[in-house]
Amino acid sequence: MPKPIFDCYLIVDWSANATPKRGADSIWYCLLERTGSGTRRRLLANPATRWRARDEISAILKSLAVKDRRVLAGFDFPNGYPAGFAKSAGFAGLPWRAVWDELDAMIRDGDDNGNNRFEVAADLNRRISGGPFPFWGCPAHRQTPTLSMRKTRAYDDKTPERRLCEAWLPRSQPCWKLYTTGSVGSQALMGIPVLKALRDDPALAPATLVWPFETGFGPPAPTLPWHIVLAEVYPSILPIKTKAGEIKDAVQVETIARHLAKRDANGELARDLAGPADLSAESRRLVEREEGWILGAGTFS
Repeated sequence: MPKPIFDCYLIVDWSANATPKRGADSIWYCLLERTGSGTRRRLLANPATRWRARDEISAILKSLAVKDRRVLAGFDFPNGYPAGFAKSAGFAGLPWRAVWDELDAMIRDGDDNGNNRFEVAADLNRRISGGPFPFWGCPAHRQTPTLSMRKTRAYDDKTPERRLCEAWLPRSQPCWKLYTTGSVGSQALMGIPVLKALRDDPALAPATLVWPFETGFGPPAPTLPWHIVLAEVYPSILPIKTKAGEIKDAVQVETIARHLAKRDANGELARDLAGPADLSAESRRLVEREEGWILGAGTFS
């Protein structure tokens, strides 16, 4: 049996809440660590704000890196957008990185969870289409000429509704949907700046890589200096069973962490990191430069 790639698995269920919140539909994260006798849960936490979550996660990653532990850190929101988004929005540079940098510059997120995500979405719509497209979904009182409560038109080849990876997961929601049940668009707008902050933190940057943008499709090369890999996960990729009194979000993060740890121990995680074998070279290049990929899409069974 091959040696596992990672020693620790940190899975984060993000939130775009506008006020501090704990419990259901809030931020949860779970940390598992591989030990001599198996895998042990080290943390299951529910910080009330994104600021608190970012600080806690940053401290965890720094502590594990110093201990020479290799960490897979999975976040449950899109790490990129469908092909063409960066160019349509006027972002210059390598598409995935341009999106991370520009969203970080645009998003304001207070220590009380107050944020400007709807204003940012409306501004991006103005740049891309001049109207309420491609982002949509908001409370009625937040509607503007460039942001609507509902989808206003069909998507096309110039502005696809979904990324390539989402074709493998029909239940997943498109990143343009910002509000109401199942939406992930607001989580992406509020989460990508946090990923950038972790990736660029002076104490973490030398040890951190983003999959698949910086690693390519596959595990990090042995020649690269790394301790942390940031990745995208989708907790609903697995059936989640909860017992009476349990919070689904809490169960999800631990379930995904344990599933990834098991696949790593069995030598299967390397295949997940490599993506579906039948993706074309052109598709792989698009994923690695711009769209990103959900870990396990097309490979979990």
